[in-house]
Amino acid sequence: MDEIKLLNLNQLHDFANHPFKVEENTELCELMRSIETEGVLVPLLARPNPNGEGYELISGHRRKAACAWAGVTDVPVVVRDLDDNQAVITMVDSNLQREHIKPSEKAYAYKMKYDAIKKKAGRKNCGQVDHNTGKRSIDVIGELCGDSAKQVH
Repeated sequence: MDEIKLLNLNQLHDFANHPFKVEENTELCELMRSIETEGVLVPLLARPNPNGEGYELISGHRRKAACAWAGVTDVPVVVRDLDDNQAVITMVDSNLQREHIKPSEKAYAYKMKYDAIKKKAGRKNCGQVDHNTGKRSIDVIGELCGDSAKQVH
């Protein structure tokens, strides 16, 4: 069951190898102003840090940066128990919904998700995700993300 906690920004550690960079631009400035006036409207998503120190941020890196700029130190965070593969898939899926993504960030995110899906239990052979459907990892990613398997590849 998910739990929402009020956490200090210092307790939140960035996701390892996070492919999406937080750019200091007009959009981040607008987000900071919104947080200053309205607060954090959508909680961040984190998991207990595998190394035992605080929490690993899965989704909300831009909100975290905007809060730091705005001087907000405590933020609402959905804390969810996720294994490494679930964390990668969730991080990629939550960030691919953004409007402006660099092609290099998207490509790296697809690779991370592809590797995580391949590691999931129950795979029969290297190119398939589900031995019942016979779908390859890139087909599944394409279907979920609205791109063709060729584009994912």
